Amino acid sequence: MLTLVLSLALSAAAPEAATEAPAPTTATAKPAKPKKICRTDVNTGSRLKGRTCKTQEQWDAQPQDVGGDVRMNGGAGAR
Repeated sequence: MLTLVLSLALSAAAPEAATEAPAPTTATAKPAKPKKICRTDVNTGSRLKGRTCKTQEQWDAQPQDVGGDVRMNGGAGAR
């Protein structure tokens, strides 16, 4: 008998809980990640291929002139 009373009380209380509005959630959009651009590196004397992935801003900031690089001109430097 006690079980019947408890189950009726719980079933009567259940619709009230179901009709409550859920707590509002604030949807914050994540900032979009910049697109990565990957380029294949040429490694002379190696069979392994390398890849470098950077954003466009990082590629633009990288100096393209390698004339002063010691490895490229045998250490002669700019004269």
